Parts: sequence; structure tokens; C-alpha cells
Amino acid sequence: MANGAVPQTKESLVVPQINGGNLSFLTKLSYGFGEFSASVVWSLASSYLLFFYTDVFGIAGGAAAIILLVARVWDCFVDPILGLIMERTKSKHGRFRPYILYGAFALALLNILTFYTPELTGTAKVIYAGVTYLLLGTVHSVVNVPYGALATVMTRDTHERTNLNAYRGVFGQVAGILTGAAVMPLITILGHGNQQHGFFYAAIVLSVVSAPLLFFTFKNCKELIEPTIEERPTLKESLRAVGANKQLLLLLTSLFVVLLGVFGRIGTLTYYCIYVLNRPDLIAVSFTILSVCGAIGSFALPFIAKFFEKKTILILGSTLTGIAFIALYFTPATNITMIIVLTIAACLPTGFASPMNFSMVADCIDDYQIKTGIRADGAIYSFTSLSTKIASALVGAASATILGAIGYVANQQQTPEVVHGINALVNLAPGIIYLLATIPLYFYKISKARAMENTNELLRRRMS
Repeated sequence: MANGAVPQTKESLVVPQINGGNLSFLTKLSYGFGEFSASVVWSLASSYLLFFYTDVFGIAGGAAAIILLVARVWDCFVDPILGLIMERTKSKHGRFRPYILYGAFALALLNILTFYTPELTGTAKVIYAGVTYLLLGTVHSVVNVPYGALATVMTRDTHERTNLNAYRGVFGQVAGILTGAAVMPLITILGHGNQQHGFFYAAIVLSVVSAPLLFFTFKNCKELIEPTIEERPTLKESLRAVGANKQLLLLLTSLFVVLLGVFGRIGTLTYYCIYVLNRPDLIAVSFTILSVCGAIGSFALPFIAKFFEKKTILILGSTLTGIAFIALYFTPATNITMIIVLTIAACLPTGFASPMNFSMVADCIDDYQIKTGIRADGAIYSFTSLSTKIASALVGAASATILGAIGYVANQQQTPEVVHGINALVNLAPGIIYLLATIPLYFYKISKARAMENTNELLRRRMS
């Protein structure tokens, strides 16, 4: 066939329908609801937790850094174990969906407790913060690991997987828009000037919005791809499916590096607006720009993905973002217009990254199955989730440590050296990190044509 087209045999026409070839709008919408729900909860912690601990809860920066680090070390064990357990789960709802159903309300409750300030002092306060955040991260994994793995078993169509994850990206960014634009006003309005009350009541509002939406994900997103007995991995094979999958490791390395930049900037952006720009009112504006641009990028992704290779989109996006952040570092704090323009230029390509990464993870799963006959959705996605948690922890701990090292003092006028350090932490460092994240992608070999060949080969195997 010309241009490497795959012959449309009877097999290739019929089998995709029983393997979730074309997903309905309701299915994609419901899958997007799942990301919205989890993101509403997690974006509050990822964006405001360090500030909440140091400036509201009253925990020293060093103690906050230890809490963030310990929680992520814990995740190093929790996420892979959960992935292995879920991969072996047998229920009438499938392997992954039951965890989404039963974890939804626990996630909402722990989000509220994490931002509650009890009448404690000293060590007791640190212990409370550490325990609640550790439990929040654990339950988030219980929901998020199966949610991510669910997309890999809803369809074999590589283009539909991109569409599905584009919905995920759009709804995740919409959640970011709401939390970015509404959280600080919610804290102010509900707290009546008391930030402890404000954070607590804001967490309640977001949790009440979040929990019911995960039920729609559970109800309307079905598991249509079930491994045969021969394809089910042993424990050793599950671990090997991650460690021996070269294409996956390249993708995860790039993802991990770029997440260092993402979380590093999100976690310290509040300090930049308050102490570098002297514009606390720009906190909500900055987070809103980040999310709106991300949503636009995610929405445009399915159209762009028709014309470019997946890795090309990631490389180009990371390069543009990195250059824009470095330019921000050199932009005077008084030039607010240019700062906003460069922020938009940096954030637009970020909408491509998350959906495309998840789509490429699914391609890596198929590719490994073609080579070995083993399908390890749960284990592979758990390590994808783990890379997110570790990056968040390392950046949170490093940011708190760096702030202390450069002389930052909460709620005080900062010295010029501290202001310069915050600017470098928020803009220069993430810009360099984004550029470094492109390096592993140059060695990634799964093209769209190869992914399609893998899909058709798996369908032929299933028919035979």
C-alpha cells in the first residue's frame, strides 16, 4: 500500500469496535471529569501547601521541607505497590474502576483535614501536618494511578487515546483555572481576614465540588481491554516491563525533568508575585493564565497531533517554554505587560505536554506487549505517577531549603539578594530545566506509524 497504509481487512474493521475504537463524547467527557476532580484537590496542595505551612500554619521552612520529602519517599513504595495490586485485581467493575469509586470521598475528606489548623503547638503541629499530608498523597495515588491506567484499557486506537488524554488535559487545566482564580478570593471571603479559616473553608468547597464527579468517571468509562491469561504478568515481569522498556524510560526521564520545572515554578510563584513584583493581586492572574493557556493547548492538541509526530510536539513545546521563562528572568519587575506576554508565551505549549505524555505511555505499553507478550498497564502507570510525586517532593523540599538559604523571612520586606534569588528560582531555573527535558526525547523511537502497526498487530493477535 502507498505511504505505508495498513490494509483495511475485515479484521481491522471489526475488531476496533469491540476494543473501544471510537469513544463517545459522554465517555470522553466523563474521563475528563475524573481529572477535573483530582486536579481540584491536588492543585490546592501543589500550589499553596508550602505557603500554607510556612505563612499560615506556622511551620518552619525546614520542617515543611522534611514533611514534603518524607511524603514523597513514602510514595516511592505506595505507587508501585498499588500498581501491582491493581493489575491483579479481579472484580465485576474491572481492574481499575473500583479504586476510583471507593477512593473519591476519602480523597475529599483528607483534602479538608490537610488544610485544617488545629490548636496544636510545636512538634504536635508538625506531626499533624505530616500525617494528614502523607494520607492525602496515599489516597490520591489510590485514585490517580487507576485513573491514569484506565485510559490505556478503554481503547487501542492511538489517535483516540490522544483525544481521550486531551479531554483529560483540558479538564485538568479548567480545574487549575478555577483554583487559580477562585482560591485566593475564597480564602479572603470565607476567612473574613483569617487565613486559617479561609484555607479550611476553601478546601471544603473544592472537596464538595470534586468528589461526585469521580462517580461519573467510574460509571461511564469502561474497561474494554482485558489481558489474556498469557498476557498477565508475574510480579517480576511487571517490574521488568518498566525497567527493560527503553522507550518508556526515555519518556519517563523527560517527563520527570520537565515536572521539576513545572512544580518548581508553581510552588514558588506566590513568592514571586508578592516579593519580586510587589503585586499580590497578580497571584490569581498568574495561575489563571497558566491554566487558561494550558486548556487552550490541550484543546488544540488533537488537531495539531494529526500533522506532527508526538515527540516533535513535546520537543517544540518544551523548547518554547524554556526560552520564555529565561526571558522572564531578565524582564524588569516594573514591566508588567511584558511579564504577562512572556507568561502567556511560556504557558501555551504546556497544554500539549501532559496529554501527549499519557498518550505516549500507552504507546510504550503496546510496544512492549508486541515484543514480549506481556501487558503491564498498572505497573507502568504507577511508575508514571510516581515520577510526578517524586518530582513534586524534590522540588518542594529544594524550594523550601533554597528560600531559607538565600535568607527569606516570611511576612517581611525582603533584601535585594533575596528578591533576585526568588526570581532565579521561579523563572531561570525552570527555563533551563525545560530545555534539558528535551534531550531524552531525541532518542525516542515510537513514531505514529509504528504505534499504528502495533495496534493492528495486537488486534490481529486478539482475533486469532
